[in-house]
Amino acid sequence: MASHGDLADLLASVLPTGAELIVRHVSSTPAPSDALFAAAPGHDSEPTFCENHFLTASIESPQHDGAEILIFGMEVLIYNTAHLTTIFVSKADSTGLLHLLELKAKVSVLRLVSGTFLSFLVRSHQRPGVRLVVSLFARAQDQYLFPGSIENTEKHVLDDRGLIKWWCRAVDPILRENGAESVSPGSDIKTSVEAAKASATAYLIVPGCDRFETRSFFPASTKTDSANQPRWLTGYPLQQMCRDPSAPPRCLVPRFPDDPKTRFLTDLDDELPDSANDQAESADAGHWKSIKSLDQFWEMMAFRQECSAGRLVGFLWLVVNPPGLLNSTTMASRAAQGSSLSSAASGKQACNDEPAVVDVSKNPSTTPSTLPSSSESVPFHWPEAGRGEVVLHEADYKKMMDGVLDQFYDSDEVIASTKSYIEQVASLADQLTWGKRVTGTCSPRAQDTVSATAQNLLGGEFIRKRKKSEHEMDGKDDDEANATEQSHTTAASLKTDQPSAVNVLSAGLVRKKKKALP
Repeated sequence: MASHGDLADLLASVLPTGAELIVRHVSSTPAPSDALFAAAPGHDSEPTFCENHFLTASIESPQHDGAEILIFGMEVLIYNTAHLTTIFVSKADSTGLLHLLELKAKVSVLRLVSGTFLSFLVRSHQRPGVRLVVSLFARAQDQYLFPGSIENTEKHVLDDRGLIKWWCRAVDPILRENGAESVSPGSDIKTSVEAAKASATAYLIVPGCDRFETRSFFPASTKTDSANQPRWLTGYPLQQMCRDPSAPPRCLVPRFPDDPKTRFLTDLDDELPDSANDQAESADAGHWKSIKSLDQFWEMMAFRQECSAGRLVGFLWLVVNPPGLLNSTTMASRAAQGSSLSSAASGKQACNDEPAVVDVSKNPSTTPSTLPSSSESVPFHWPEAGRGEVVLHEADYKKMMDGVLDQFYDSDEVIASTKSYIEQVASLADQLTWGKRVTGTCSPRAQDTVSATAQNLLGGEFIRKRKKSEHEMDGKDDDEANATEQSHTTAASLKTDQPSAVNVLSAGLVRKKKKALP
């Protein structure tokens, strides 16, 4: 995958030859947000900004006179604090109509689109000296974004185990874009080498599964990783994410919208002592009565409704360290050191990277020209390269998402629903046309190379079966990966006979328009 360029160019470079999509990327202006981590007793919540991103991919269906039809959608929330950037995959879903694209080759188009989008956000939102974490959870569900889509008979939903494996395969190529970390004392990696480039490690927890069972979900690429340089680990990256690991357990787990962890945390908070009797200096301050440790919290997650009843839920974190920051550098030590690395580097990037409180109400697509110094406590990070083609105020973005969820996306209504979505955003953004046409330019040979080196790995239950080719497995993912939190991987394949792979849609096209997602 290309190391730079806009999203449409990146998608064109990884999609298979012959694949033609129309992609639309909407984002919101960063707005103050509730802190991801509950504040420890006697401390204030960490100032946090959040921006929203929504990507859709659609096709012009020959079976419907060239009408435009949505096939995929993905929502990502990006949280910024002074010491951490968190990219949370909130929702991903397909309409089950990808088969209308009629590709000759069996290629996991949705996995390529979602993986490229996530990789694009990771690269564009990395800050000098600031760790970045991609967070997601895999929970099998019939439909997540597009009501009525499960009525499409071509939409197949992965089961819980298949979905977790799909997410792991999807994230693995992004992990491999970064170097290995010296996570163990016997590592062969010299810290000077590690500090010279970005490094990354993935972490996975599946409540109810022990470490051995959890490793069965890892991508097959881990089999070639050095024991002293593991790229995938079982567990939670506490030291890499939390500034005070000694704080009460409730302060050590992030709280995302519509997340099983968040619901459990909220229920447990009912056990907290009354605020009048909860003194900051008390030994029990901020502690639950039933669960006393973080390990016990994860153990009890297995008994929650979302994680029980015969279903598994996977919680995955990809920790990316920028150049100069080692995996061994904990958040606690970073907090003690202050933000000297970030301040020095952000001074070179002026308005895009310095912390600030900014009024963007007049023009959400304009970068603020005057920001407070980096010593201020409120982090404002809004890189222009990572913004959507359309930028909306937070209120308009929520109105757009409500509109998406109010539509029906079964085979009878999807054309009208697609048209309604396109026109609503155009009205909110006050622009006549929007969207970019992407034509794949990756040859089948290049696709084979990418597939062989980056993705497609058989799960443990398939060991005794015939080993399928890359294309066969990619095809299976597309047919069985529709519906909920399905994710992303980097991809390949596109049209070589078109000189221009990306074109802005004309007004005449408005009427044409992590699994399909698992």
